[in-house]
Amino acid sequence: MTSRLTLTTRNTDDIQILGREVIGEGWGQLERYHLKHRRFDDSWSQAIDRDLYTIGEVAAVLVYDPKQDTVLLTEQFRTCGLRYGEATWLVEIVAGLIDGDDDPEETARREAKEESGCDIADLVHISTHYSSPGGCGERIYLYAAAADLSEAGGIFGLAHEHEDIRAVVVPFTDALAACDDGRIIDGKTLIAVNWFARHKDKLAP
Repeated sequence: MTSRLTLTTRNTDDIQILGREVIGEGWGQLERYHLKHRRFDDSWSQAIDRDLYTIGEVAAVLVYDPKQDTVLLTEQFRTCGLRYGEATWLVEIVAGLIDGDDDPEETARREAKEESGCDIADLVHISTHYSSPGGCGERIYLYAAAADLSEAGGIFGLAHEHEDIRAVVVPFTDALAACDDGRIIDGKTLIAVNWFARHKDKLAP
């Protein structure tokens, strides 16, 4: 057993892209890569095809009121469950696509205002991660931030983006319990709430 996780040293020289084509394009883009990659024994893999769907990069933020020990969550319709015959109105933290070369932190602040009416300032970085690395190119910049949530909540969203977002404020203990009982099933929200359970001191009053 090793005492500490160490990562294999890799860079783009360890990938040979033999071909790339766009096989679908709409809100996002679906690409097919024909490639080889370096194996752990230092040999090269056989040529393989991998499809990659990408809408873009995302900034997401868990908004927390340290005076009330509450968090702001949103609920909205998502198409993901249609693949499985489910109606998915998911509970999530505030999140939105990063436009072009916009700064992720500024995007998080903008989305907090658009989705909940909240003004946030300083952000604590939680992680930068890939949401589903097997076939999705979405990369998420995940943050936590403090705000006054005493009057937060309501229905929000941009009409031209067809958004219908319900913002609610709940005790942090209930948000954490919702991660265990199935009320929260969105990945970035599970990560943020469970991370915050160990690091609440970073946004202490």
